[in-house]
Amino acid sequence: MTDLAATPAPRTPPGLASSRDADLARSGFRLMNRWFMVPALRAGLGAWLNTPLGGWILLLRVRGRRSGRLRETPLNYLVADGSAWVMAGFGVRTEWYRNLLADPAVEVRLPGGALAATAVEVTDPATRARILPPLARSVGLPAFLAGINPWRDGDAAILEALRDVPLVRLDAACGSLEPGPDDPGGGAWVWRQGLVLLAALAIKRLVWRTLGPLARR
Repeated sequence: MTDLAATPAPRTPPGLASSRDADLARSGFRLMNRWFMVPALRAGLGAWLNTPLGGWILLLRVRGRRSGRLRETPLNYLVADGSAWVMAGFGVRTEWYRNLLADPAVEVRLPGGALAATAVEVTDPATRARILPPLARSVGLPAFLAGINPWRDGDAAILEALRDVPLVRLDAACGSLEPGPDDPGGGAWVWRQGLVLLAALAIKRLVWRTLGPLARR
């Protein structure tokens, strides 16, 4: 684990023009997480939200270092080497990261279900070089906020953009994890989003049949 007090303040994420932009982005994520992402993930809908555009998302539960209350945070993730991996996109001042430094016992809700885990920060350069690029590519469009094009940038560019970003490994208490069809790299999102599209078209057609004649009167 990193000694937070000995860690220098992070630079502004390269995709944001200033610290003010970073604060606005953080506030926007906080609102979206509170009112949409957390309730949806808590309800077990994570598998239906995961796409290459929006990224693959888990729900991390950590205990507040001051309040002692459980805090829930949606995070993009990767499953590799038998563990789930996440990164603190806003650097060492990221709240959930500071909380798990105080108490590494966490709960993780993946598309396949919830599990207890232990959080371990990984600073080994070789491991970071191997894990961070595919993890960044699992983020989708939000990666642009960190100055990363997840579909075009090479590993070196990604590592440079994320050089101040903590990498955290989540070791499941139940043992080794294996990536499933709803995890990054899986293909289940194709048929799930296909069903969503068909349902949306069916609803649109039903609404048009119901309201169309009224509108033409």
